[in-house]
Amino acid sequence: MRSCKLLALVGGLLALTACGSAPGSSLDPGPDSTPSSPGGPFAQRVLDLTNQARAQARSCGGTRFAATTPLTYNAQLERAAQGYAADMAAKNYFHHDHTSADGRTFDQRITAAGYTWQTVGENIAAGQPSAEEVVAGWLASEGHCRNVMNPNFRELGVGYAYKAGSTYGHYWVQDFGAR
Repeated sequence: MRSCKLLALVGGLLALTACGSAPGSSLDPGPDSTPSSPGGPFAQRVLDLTNQARAQARSCGGTRFAATTPLTYNAQLERAAQGYAADMAAKNYFHHDHTSADGRTFDQRITAAGYTWQTVGENIAAGQPSAEEVVAGWLASEGHCRNVMNPNFRELGVGYAYKAGSTYGHYWVQDFGAR
């Protein structure tokens, strides 16, 4: 059985999508699996898939988006995203309001990572065992899709953490920004 959640914060509105694999499913890599290191293959694959999506016009709910420019990877956004993914996995939580266990919001985490921004956004998800599944889930959800396709965003950082025995196993974060 699969269990996953997707959550996006867009203009102060939250969008939540839930689906169903519990840790221990055949898709779960198991306790010997190690999480992707920051900037590792999971992060690169999410960036590639996100940029492939941005290269094509699409509708996100009722809003039509033209194809837009690719995002560049940013180490400060990655630091914020990876920190949040690791924290969710280690402390076994997934908050719908994008608030970390210490009470910080995504914009506060991004600022604390040293990113000076004009605009930022965040997508989070839990339970998806692959970059392909998490990006497909984000694209199928109006709020997440709007973040992916937002032409105002220029940079991306990706966080991924896996913890066997946690509620969802896999925890994903995309932090978007523009300076």
